[in-house]
Amino acid sequence: MQQSTSTALNVANPHLAVDPDLFPVIEWAGVRVVTTDTLAKGYGTDAIRIQQNHLRNESRFVEGAHYFILKGGDLKELKNRLSSSESVGKHARSLTLWTEKGAARMSKIVDTDEAWSFFERLEDSYFRPHSSAALPLSYEQALEDLLIKVKENRLLTEQRDHAIQTKAWIGEKREATAMATASAEKRKANALAEKLGECKKHAAVLAVEKKLNAKFKWQPLRKWCRENEIAPHEVDDPRFGTVKSWPRAAWLAVYSVDLKKLF
Repeated sequence: MQQSTSTALNVANPHLAVDPDLFPVIEWAGVRVVTTDTLAKGYGTDAIRIQQNHLRNESRFVEGAHYFILKGGDLKELKNRLSSSESVGKHARSLTLWTEKGAARMSKIVDTDEAWSFFERLEDSYFRPHSSAALPLSYEQALEDLLIKVKENRLLTEQRDHAIQTKAWIGEKREATAMATASAEKRKANALAEKLGECKKHAAVLAVEKKLNAKFKWQPLRKWCRENEIAPHEVDDPRFGTVKSWPRAAWLAVYSVDLKKLF
């Protein structure tokens, strides 16, 4: 929860030199913070890039731990306290202030030598000035830091678990899709084979001859079908339009040819 402006915000008059720019020391909620423009200039990029990085990695940043957003009365008070008009846009309706943890995380996302170098200077001479480096944390500050770390760890764990679950779900979906595609292709192939008289249920004489490289007469197959009152199938044939496709039982009985093994 943000504190009231009178207690949460402190803008010191002296300016702290952190290359490449001079900017005022700003404190919010008891910690030193910097503006998005400051990070952008120091990291060698544009403010819009910092904002885009924040949006794209929103789950990695926790408000109150990595940044604060000022609006309304708090923003107006900050504008009045800052002497540099460049620190806050005149018509800005909101302002993001970055803590040391937020600036550190953003430097990792920008990931350039310039960003890393600038953050190190911020860390040494701005966020942790020597005058206050040796001061011990109060009980409330230590507890607040502990709660922030717990929240961050929980967030990282949730992100990891979500990534694992998503990866497993994608794997299962791909496997199911591949199996469905294979099954569909197999059904198409079987249907085509049956249409051409080259399947396990029935086969034309020409199809069996091509498989076995042998000659067979169709008359014995027709005789067996008549004797057993079984009608052969009619299948497409490029030479004659259609031909007879004789059942598996006929091939087994007459020529000892098992279509299931053949096709």
